[in-house]
Amino acid sequence: MKKIAITQRVIENDTYVEIRDALDINFASLFQELGLIPVILPTFFPPDSYFENFDISGVILSGGNDLSQVNDNDISAKRDAFEKRVLEHAISKKIPVLGICRGMQLIADYYQADFQSVQNHVAVEHPLIINQTSKYLTYLNSLETVNSYHGYSVKTVPKNFKISAKSQDGQIEAIEHKELPIFGQMWHPERSQPFLKQELSFIKNFFTTSVKG
Repeated sequence: MKKIAITQRVIENDTYVEIRDALDINFASLFQELGLIPVILPTFFPPDSYFENFDISGVILSGGNDLSQVNDNDISAKRDAFEKRVLEHAISKKIPVLGICRGMQLIADYYQADFQSVQNHVAVEHPLIINQTSKYLTYLNSLETVNSYHGYSVKTVPKNFKISAKSQDGQIEAIEHKELPIFGQMWHPERSQPFLKQELSFIKNFFTTSVKG
């Protein structure tokens, strides 16, 4: 089975001093459905060791936590720095990267995008306005609606990227690199219960057919 590295959200315990990594347990079921093995990355451990010692076929940058660009705090800053190291390694090896919610924003931030606050994008579902030139058109067209759990959106499209989809109120909901196997989406596949067949098909194909160097 192919091994996919996945990052985690960072949580500061509010009853005693402890900082924790956490990952939605739905990801375990999602990986089982996909027939992929998760390699869960601890945020404060050098990520290069995982890429050197495991045959990593893809990366998922998961959701949770704001970026430090929009919420300047120590935890966000440390997670940003860690995930940018993961992203840099994936880029250097042309390993496919899927950014989910914050993960998409991290990709955009790495490429120096700007952000803005948004309203009515938390715990709602909405349809997409899809770019008909997207390389992921079949996948995007298969989605009637997507879930939404974010208070910020990408304001400017990074260089070498294009918008794959927007919401009806004009917010950027998906981006894709024009050359590299990097795709970001603001909706959470792990939160759809049951999992959507089109999501499963896309993720599996993304990590098994994308060209790696």
